Amino acid sequence: MPPGSFAGRKPEQPPFPSTGGAVTLPPMSPRHGSLCTLLPLVALSLLLSMGLGACAGAGRFLGELLRERPPAALDSLGLTSDARLDSTGTLAGSFVGEGTSRAVHLLSSDTAFIAELLRRYRPDLATARDPWAALARARVVTLGGPERRRTVAGPGPSVESAVVGSPLGHTEVRVEALLVRGSQGGRGCGARGAQVELIVADDRPRGDPPLRGPVLGSLRAGVAAERRERGLVRRDPVPPPSSALTGELVGRTERVLDSVLGADYRSLDLRADPGTRIEINTLADADAADVIAFRVADDRVRFAVSLRARRIAARGDTLVATAVMVWDSAGAWQQTIFRPTLLALRRGRMQPWGAAARRPIYWRRLQPIGDFAFRRDDLWMEQVDVRDGSVRWGIVQPRENLVVAAAEVDGPCR
Repeated sequence: MPPGSFAGRKPEQPPFPSTGGAVTLPPMSPRHGSLCTLLPLVALSLLLSMGLGACAGAGRFLGELLRERPPAALDSLGLTSDARLDSTGTLAGSFVGEGTSRAVHLLSSDTAFIAELLRRYRPDLATARDPWAALARARVVTLGGPERRRTVAGPGPSVESAVVGSPLGHTEVRVEALLVRGSQGGRGCGARGAQVELIVADDRPRGDPPLRGPVLGSLRAGVAAERRERGLVRRDPVPPPSSALTGELVGRTERVLDSVLGADYRSLDLRADPGTRIEINTLADADAADVIAFRVADDRVRFAVSLRARRIAARGDTLVATAVMVWDSAGAWQQTIFRPTLLALRRGRMQPWGAAARRPIYWRRLQPIGDFAFRRDDLWMEQVDVRDGSVRWGIVQPRENLVVAAAEVDGPCR
């Protein structure tokens, strides 16, 4: 057999034998899921649903956390402030005041601040047996100026920068004099009646309106003093509420007053006097309301209401219910700035009333004051104590119900 011939050899089996005909594959048997196979899928579904629920819950929690809430209500205008004297003798802080035709007067009745000024610049008064009596005898002490006496700390404090805000806007000013006034009411007053007064002049360009009426003053130091603005920076005007909205705002405030005082003094069974009418934005004290619009943020306007409403008690006493509240136009936002008080009305004058004699005060003359750093307004107002007729001026930042500055301007010690 020639080489390479296949004769006589058994044919080799192919590596992949064929059946020699068409073959139909058998159908796949259905696969039944076992418990071990289903558990991971169920667990994954549960985790996903729990995760989505947790995310939704976290979102609701964060939304609730970030939602604006009304701050706690105040009892009264306190006299402590942020006015201070730093180690270099530089003044800083906030002052309440009023502009007149001749000058702007910024005031503080913060006795801790006054005491620090005396310790630094008038140690002869500060070390007296009764420093407040010594200050009262001196009546007025001027700090600063070349003609004044010098102490270890120098002739007087310095001011890096000063700005004054009003209902029109704010402008830089120049402090011309700093006076410390003693009490004018005798020995019984002690520290009450002492006052710091800054007399300032505004360097307004020709054509800018004068700073008259209620004002807020701010003395700046350090980085804050570096910001300078020439002339009057006008406050964004806010239109006053309509007559219909004004009536609605007063009505809301009356209902809250009646609810709160009715719960506090159930036995009085207070009711409105049908023969009276509430005057709006007048000089009246009783049966009157101050209603103003102010800006709380760039795009939000709210309305402040100071109400003094007559009420008749079950036994015939004539009382006056008072409070200061803030609303939005829709009534969704309700905020109390000063908790309600209850006063007696006798012969046209408000007086302390027995069960509520602890806080015999009310508020009037609300005015919006443009803020310096933010596009928002503060509230300037008067607080009257009917026990002695004393009057305080004060500035409240309504976003936090924060008393920015206050001073006693009238009373037995002024």
